[in-house]
Amino acid sequence: MKLSHNSLKGSLMASTFLVAAPALFATGAFAQESDNQDSGVEEITVQGRYIPDEKRATSEIANVIDADAFSLAGDSDVAVALQRVPGLSLVGGKYVYVRGLGERYSSTLLNNSGIPSPEPLRKVVPLDIFPTALIESVLVQKTYSPVYPGEFGGGVIDLRTKAVPDDFVLEIGIEGKYNSEATFKGGLSYDGTSSEIFGFGGSRRNIPDEILKDVTLESLTPAELEAAGEALPNIWSIDRETNLPGAGIDFVWGNRYDVGDESAFGFFTAVTYDVNTRHRNGVRRTVTTSNAGPVIRSNFAPEVCGFEDFEGRGGDDCGVRQTNMDVSLNGILSLGYEFNNNHSLNLTSTVLRQSTKRSLIEKGLFAQEDSLRTKSSIDWIESQVWANQLSGDHVFALFGDSDTFQDTSIEWRANYSRSDRDVPLRRDTVYEYNDGLGEHLILARTDGNTTSYNVLDEETKEFGFDIEQPMYVADIPVDILGGFTYADKERSFGLVRYNFAFPSGVSTDLRGLVPEIIFGPVNIDPNGIRLTEVFDASDFYTASFENIQGYLGADVELSPKMRLAFGVRYEDSTQIVDTVDRTTDEAIQVTQKGEYWLPAATFTYEIVDNMQVRLAYSQTIARPDMRELSTAPFIDDERGLTVRGNPNLRIAEIDNYDARFEWYFAAGESLTVGAFYKEFTNPIEQSAQALGEGRLITYVNGESAKLKGVEVEVEKILFLQDWFGWDWLGSREMFIKANGSYIDGETTTAAADLGIVTNAVRSFQGQSEWLGNLQFGWRDYDRGENLALVLNYTGKRLSLLGVFGAPDEFENPPLMLNFAYSKEFDLGGNVLEMKLEAENLLGDEILYTQFGIATEQYDLGRTVSLGFKYKF
Repeated sequence: MKLSHNSLKGSLMASTFLVAAPALFATGAFAQESDNQDSGVEEITVQGRYIPDEKRATSEIANVIDADAFSLAGDSDVAVALQRVPGLSLVGGKYVYVRGLGERYSSTLLNNSGIPSPEPLRKVVPLDIFPTALIESVLVQKTYSPVYPGEFGGGVIDLRTKAVPDDFVLEIGIEGKYNSEATFKGGLSYDGTSSEIFGFGGSRRNIPDEILKDVTLESLTPAELEAAGEALPNIWSIDRETNLPGAGIDFVWGNRYDVGDESAFGFFTAVTYDVNTRHRNGVRRTVTTSNAGPVIRSNFAPEVCGFEDFEGRGGDDCGVRQTNMDVSLNGILSLGYEFNNNHSLNLTSTVLRQSTKRSLIEKGLFAQEDSLRTKSSIDWIESQVWANQLSGDHVFALFGDSDTFQDTSIEWRANYSRSDRDVPLRRDTVYEYNDGLGEHLILARTDGNTTSYNVLDEETKEFGFDIEQPMYVADIPVDILGGFTYADKERSFGLVRYNFAFPSGVSTDLRGLVPEIIFGPVNIDPNGIRLTEVFDASDFYTASFENIQGYLGADVELSPKMRLAFGVRYEDSTQIVDTVDRTTDEAIQVTQKGEYWLPAATFTYEIVDNMQVRLAYSQTIARPDMRELSTAPFIDDERGLTVRGNPNLRIAEIDNYDARFEWYFAAGESLTVGAFYKEFTNPIEQSAQALGEGRLITYVNGESAKLKGVEVEVEKILFLQDWFGWDWLGSREMFIKANGSYIDGETTTAAADLGIVTNAVRSFQGQSEWLGNLQFGWRDYDRGENLALVLNYTGKRLSLLGVFGAPDEFENPPLMLNFAYSKEFDLGGNVLEMKLEAENLLGDEILYTQFGIATEQYDLGRTVSLGFKYKF
C-alpha cells in the first residue's frame, strides 16, 4: 500500500469524517449538548472534517469525474462527460477544449501514459471513442505539476481504466436508440460488405494487386493499365435507404481470487458494441467579400433549386444530405497479481475501434458558377487504437525503522500503443446540369471523378517510473518526488489519388449515365477511358519523435495549514519529419529539437478546516504536431477543407498563473472560485491561404497571445423533505450542481500573415467567452433510483479565420438539455437496471455563420435511448 504524509493525512481526515458522520446528521451540528442532562449517559462531542475526494486531497487545482458521475448523468462516452467540468467545452462532439485552448495545448493520457491519435488532423485522440463502461475515473488537472509531460497549456486529462474488482462482477446490457432526424426516415447508403455492421470494411475495398505493382502507374503497360482500372471495385452510386434505430451491447466480467495468505489474483474484462446512424439535411456555403459586401461563392442550400435559372429544372433536392453509419467495438482486459500489500503487478490491454460509413450528396452552385452541380462522395473510415501497459506498484522499507525516512514507494510502467486509420476507396463524382440537353452530365475533367486511398499508422513506446520518499526534515513532513520517462513515437502517412480520364470528344450520352456504366469494364480501354494518377509529391510523409524526460520535486507540509508542492521537469526532445516540397519535388527533412527546464509550484493555505486557497505558477510548452510540420495535404472530413502543415513552426512557450478558493461546507457540498492567466510566446494558431476559389488551412506562429478567465462551481444537496415537509420524496436525495466560466483570449497574428488574415487581433480558435452547466436531480440509494436533468451552454466561438477582408466564421453551439433516469429492480439476489435517456430535448441545431450568413446549418434531432442491464 502506498503511503505518504499527505495521503496518510487525507485518509485519517476522511476516516474521521466517516466516524463522525452519523452523529453529525443525527444532531444537525458539529457539537451539540444533550437535551437530557439526567439520562445518566456521558455526553460525547464529535468533530470532523470532510475530505470529499481527490479534488481536495491533491496538491493541484483539479477536477475528477468518476464512474458514479457517469452513471448519474447518463454519459455514454468520456467526451460528453467532460463538457460538464468548469472551463471545458466540446468541439465537434469529440474534442475537449480546456479553458478555451485546443488539443495542441493539452495532454491526454491513458493510465498516465501517452496514447497515439488515429486522427490525421488532430494531435490527441478523440475522447468520444472511450465508452464510460471502460473508464473508472477521469482526472482533469488545470495547474501544471512536473509529474506530467511538459506539453501543457489548458490542462492534462488522465483517463483511468477500470481495474481488477474486489469481488465478482458480471453484467450484460442492451440498448436501443431513436433519433428524430434519422430513425425510420430516408437516408443514404451505398453497396458495401456484410462485415460493416461489426466495423470491418473487408478486403473488397483494398487497393487491387494490379495497382500495387506500381501505385504511380508509370511503369504499367497499356494492357496492365487497363487491367488496373477494371480491377477497381465499380462502386460509385448512392442509394436511398431507411435508417434503422441505433443499438448497443455491453458485457462486463471480473473476479478476484485469494492465493495463499497474502497474495491475490484478479481479472477484469469488458466489451462494448454500438451501431448508430446519423443523418443531416442542411446547408453549406462559402462566403467572400467585395466592395459591394459579402459574396456567396458556393451555395448548397434548398433555395438554390428555386432560383429563376433552375426552377423546374435539375430537380428539387438542393442542399447537403449526409448519412453516417457509426460502429464502435471496444474492449479491455486487465490482469492483476497482488503479492502482498506492498507489491503488485497489473497488465492492461485496451482496444478501441471506430468505423464510419459515409454517404454525402451536395447539390447547388459551385464557386459562383451559373451551372447546377451535384457532388457525391462515399467513403469508409476505419480507426483503431490499441494500448498495452504493464505496470507495478512497490513499497520498500529502504531505511528500516528510521524515524526520519518512511517507506519508499515506486511505481513503474511500460507501454506499447499503436493507432491505425484506414480510408480505403474514397470516391467523389461531380455532375453538372446541362440546360440545353436537360440532363445531368459528369464533368469530363480531373475533378469530375476521384478515387483515393489513405492510411495513417502511429506507434508509441514508453517506459517510466515514479518514486516517492516520505520523510521528516526538522519535524516537517516532506514527500520527495522523482521520476523518469522515455517516449518514442513513429508515424507514417500515405495518400494515393486516381482519376478516370475521358478521351477527347467523349459522348454526352455516355456522360449522362450512372458512374457504374460510365466506368464499367467495357468502357475502360487504352483508347477510351483510362486510369491516371493524380499525385502530389507531398502526399507521403514519415515522422519520429523522441523525448527523454525527468523530474524532481517535493510536497512540503510547512504547517498544519500550509502546503507547498514544487519541482522542475527536464525534457529533451527531437522531432523529425520527412516529406517533399510540393513546388520543387525536393525532399525536405524538418528536425526540431527542444531542451527545456520547466519549473512549477503550487501553494495551498487552509483558512479554516473546510476552506482553502491555492496559488500556482508554472512554465510549460506546446510542440507542433508531426502533421503540422509536414506539407502533406489532408481533407477535413467534417468541413470538407484542405489542410496543410508548415515546416517552419516553432515550439510555443507558456507562463501559467492560477488561483482557486475552495469551500467544502458539508458532505457532497462545495463551492470553488478560480481565476487563471496565461502568456504565450510563439503561440501556434490556424491560418489560411488562397486555394483556387476556396481556402487552404495551414498553421503559423503568432506574435503573442494572452488568456485569462474565471471559473465558479457549486454542488449542493437539497434537503427538501426537511425544509418543506415533502415526505413524498421518501429517501430521495435531491441535488443541484452548477458551474460557469468566463474566458477572455487574445492572439496577435504574425506579421507575415497580416495581408491574408483579416483580423490581426482575435480570440483563440474554439474558445467560447462563456460556458455554463446546470445539473439537477435526485438519488435514492435505497431504491437504486437516479434522475438527472443536465443543461449545457457553450457560447459562440471562432471556427475559421476570415481571410482577404472577410470576417471570421463563428460557430453557435447548440444549447443542450439532456435527461437521464435509471432504476434498479431486485430479482432474487440479482439486479436488473433500466435506464432511459433523452438528448437535445430543446431540439437545438448546429449553426456556423459568417457575415451573418449561415455557412453550415443542420438539425441534430432529439435522441431517446432505452437500455437494460442485468447484474449477476
